[in-house]
Amino acid sequence: MKPEISSLTSLLFILAYLPAIVFTQYPPCSQAQADLSGISGIKGTAIFTAVKGGVKVDISVDGLQSAENDFYHIHERAVTNNDCESAGGHFNPTKKDFPCPPRGDQNFCQVGDLSATLKGGPLVAKGKGQRATKSYVDKIIGLPTIVNLGVVVHAANIKVRLACGNIVCKKP
Repeated sequence: MKPEISSLTSLLFILAYLPAIVFTQYPPCSQAQADLSGISGIKGTAIFTAVKGGVKVDISVDGLQSAENDFYHIHERAVTNNDCESAGGHFNPTKKDFPCPPRGDQNFCQVGDLSATLKGGPLVAKGKGQRATKSYVDKIIGLPTIVNLGVVVHAANIKVRLACGNIVCKKP
């Protein structure tokens, strides 16, 4: 009888602590990055860093051939097989209109619309492949909600997807 009690006790002990083992949460990442690649050799990086008051967004893109204002957004899905179309539409859990109004605060914008006037504004591409950069603090996105989603850089006409990549947590 003692071996049965011992086995039963062991089983109960394992079952009692299994949820704690299985559901242990890792600390959230404090920085995430999307490595962007696209048509005609376009390459870039979007870095998202948790800061007081929001998430600092730093985007840098090389290879933009046209002198225009290009847009960049977080999309609703990850990019698969380097196909920027696979990222779906803009990440918009709050169902805001696009484009964002020119006045007000960031809460009037789609969560994923990083290039809105009330946020970072468009990438100002100088053309001839020169680097275009933008840096700002986004007050409505949070790192946990955007990790594993895609970032897409659009041409000024918003229809052509120039480059894309997936947001992944950076290891400290």
